[in-house]
Amino acid sequence: LFQLAFLRLNVAGLADTAHADRARVELIFFPTGGGKTEAYLGVIAFALVLRRLRGRERPDGGYGVAVLLRYTLRLLTLDQLQRAATLVCALETLRREDPARLGDVRFSVGLWVGRTATANTLAEVGEKITTWKTQRDNKKAPSPLPLTHCPWCGFELDADTATLMPNKTAPTHVRILCKNFRACDFGQGNKRHAEEGLPLVFVDEQVYRELPSFLVATVDKFAMVPWRAEAGMLFGRVHSREGGRFFGTPDGSQPARAATPIPDGLRPPELIVQDELHLISGPLGTMVGLYETAIEALCETTLPDGTRVRPKILASTATVRRARRQILSLFGRDAVSLFPPPGIDEGETFFARVDREADGRLYLGVAAGGRAMKAVLLRVYVALLAAAWKHAASPSRSEDPADPYTTLVGYFNALRELGGMRRLVEDEVRSRCARIDEHRPVGEKGAHRWFRTRELGEPVELTSRESTNSISRTRARLKYESVHDEHVDVLLASNMISVGVDIDRLG
Repeated sequence: LFQLAFLRLNVAGLADTAHADRARVELIFFPTGGGKTEAYLGVIAFALVLRRLRGRERPDGGYGVAVLLRYTLRLLTLDQLQRAATLVCALETLRREDPARLGDVRFSVGLWVGRTATANTLAEVGEKITTWKTQRDNKKAPSPLPLTHCPWCGFELDADTATLMPNKTAPTHVRILCKNFRACDFGQGNKRHAEEGLPLVFVDEQVYRELPSFLVATVDKFAMVPWRAEAGMLFGRVHSREGGRFFGTPDGSQPARAATPIPDGLRPPELIVQDELHLISGPLGTMVGLYETAIEALCETTLPDGTRVRPKILASTATVRRARRQILSLFGRDAVSLFPPPGIDEGETFFARVDREADGRLYLGVAAGGRAMKAVLLRVYVALLAAAWKHAASPSRSEDPADPYTTLVGYFNALRELGGMRRLVEDEVRSRCARIDEHRPVGEKGAHRWFRTRELGEPVELTSRESTNSISRTRARLKYESVHDEHVDVLLASNMISVGVDIDRLG
């Protein structure tokens, strides 16, 4: 209900450029896991379809980049890309059923992030695809694709799903075909979609050529706009040569994908969505605020009557603090609406209430004055790991309440502290867990009632010093229960784990 209400709330501001809500920043404030992402994805879907419907009456056809969705961390960006891609697959399915209303050019989602996450050129991604295919039997081989599974059917994307088109020597785009054949609308056996594949663009060169209707990016990537002339096309600012321009090439020389000429005058993005707003603070907030002035200027449209239309801005957070001041500093807008609005009791809204009968969380603090932090952590880690192993069902049963505790998550504010703890886990914690029975109380016979001997695997990290492929692999492994061969025993993480990365198994 909260998601539907948020969509309804934003219809007027998106549909009517003269509406007062157009200049208002809509801030979603809802608990983690409450569905904020789906709420703003619904508004994005409305904006994309509305632009195509109205574009039929204009020379630009409603094409070009319509929506910018921005995150602050690459893991969060890749994590949310799966949901965004699923939405775009649904829109593309609708468009193919009615191209007369929604246009001849496909809906697509573009990933615009740094080189550490995806390749920036087709040559780079071609090399990565070749390497991936030669190591197809190696499960740890790095994948050049930003997604591990098909966003439409959930089938795994392996080395045979990505192909440079039309050929390796002169590629113009990457085609991704799901291997679920006829069972998936974007599979190899579906003739309607097989020519183009999944509507996902993740290479910078192809982003500039295709101009995906929906662009998912990190905030730092926009610092490249002054340095890359092609980036101007994302805002409809580059004029084509004589003879019009085709989607597929920036210069209009030869169509690479859709043979649909697009006249000059593409409109800039109409909707900007900033997720995890609270992360844009401090020095990062200062820099983003400076660039935001230019981004909004590039997204402004001047109507024939001289009226200047600003883009609509949505923001999302689960931790709101001095939101109006932050939004004013970041976007230069003083009109802010908090949704859902607080009621008489700040903990209760019309759309959500606290379930006081369900099991909650118990927060336990360990205070050991005068003891070194590592000595305290060592004993806490060993106690939790060995106790969880004692109470976990073996073989694991469905919804085993002890299973989430078999994966211990260490959260650190500094990489230096995390690195020190990793060495401790690799050595002392593992050895103590392997001989925990030696620490039975005096006089007690047999296995200890609270602990069980445990052999720990290597700890894994979710930090900025890990590669994107390693992070994606760790993210997938965290879903495995305790009986799985790739189960994670110890995860050491920075604040990467705390912002929008939803791993249901860990609660």
